[in-house]
Amino acid sequence: MIAEESGAGGARGGATPAVAVVGSLNVDRVVPVRELPAPGATVIGTGASRLGPGGKGANQAAAAAAASGRPGAVVMVGAVGDDDGADLCLDDLAGRGVDTSRVRRVARVSTGLATVVLDDASQNLIVVDPGANAGLTPDDVRCDEVRDAAVVLLQLEVPTAAVLAAAAHATGEVVLNPAPSPGPDDVGELLAAADVLVPNRGELADLVGEPEASGVDGVVAQVRALPFDGVVVVTMGADGALVVAETVEHVEAPRVAAVDTTGAGDCFCGALAVGLAEGTPLLEAVRAAVRAAAESVTRPGAR
Repeated sequence: MIAEESGAGGARGGATPAVAVVGSLNVDRVVPVRELPAPGATVIGTGASRLGPGGKGANQAAAAAAASGRPGAVVMVGAVGDDDGADLCLDDLAGRGVDTSRVRRVARVSTGLATVVLDDASQNLIVVDPGANAGLTPDDVRCDEVRDAAVVLLQLEVPTAAVLAAAAHATGEVVLNPAPSPGPDDVGELLAAADVLVPNRGELADLVGEPEASGVDGVVAQVRALPFDGVVVVTMGADGALVVAETVEHVEAPRVAAVDTTGAGDCFCGALAVGLAEGTPLLEAVRAAVRAAAESVTRPGAR
């Protein structure tokens, strides 16, 4: 049994969060290379590797805090280890105005680690060691902050049981970013738990068990094949986002000079969650999220 400490800091002050993010906190080790390695190949980095805070959940919380502009409007629910990486993750979020009082420190376990290999064309490969994220439990997420938030934002770098428990405990809108792609046995339960689904094209294809669709019509067909009755917002990188509800709307992205696409989808999800929590109409919230994600890729790092 894993020993643990509760209370990672960042006291709430009694306010109800607009957005509760349940998910992962990682340390990102970014290794720039000229070209991504082929399977079995070794490439030499450019010598400009760096460490920084990451994790899909924490990235989305940071983006949501920036979109909100109100300290304490976003609460992070997750787990870190008892190492220096935990301090890096928590200090960064607290400095951005995220409430971290629901992040649990787990003793004798390392904080999650993501190794990001980034090439000159801003394409990346990412390998994640979950660390303390794997210890997030349903009890961790059954808290007042999740229950009372206007929007609960979920991803899948933490155990599925915790994700489902958070969705069940929520009274507000549940937004699910199905990343990394779930196993086939979990798809039905996860889709049933969500109100808004935000996959990228690859994740959408995985959900329906098909190759990735190339055109808008193909993406829409895959969305319609999902056993899901809620709103689907498909992120499409430089092509913007596709909103599929009763009607279909394509929101184009502004053209920018991309430096690093790492975390762009997380930025989109965080900004979208804030828009929905604040009562912004769906299309307007998606447009704002597309603009935020486009701006995010013009700078290095996941945040």
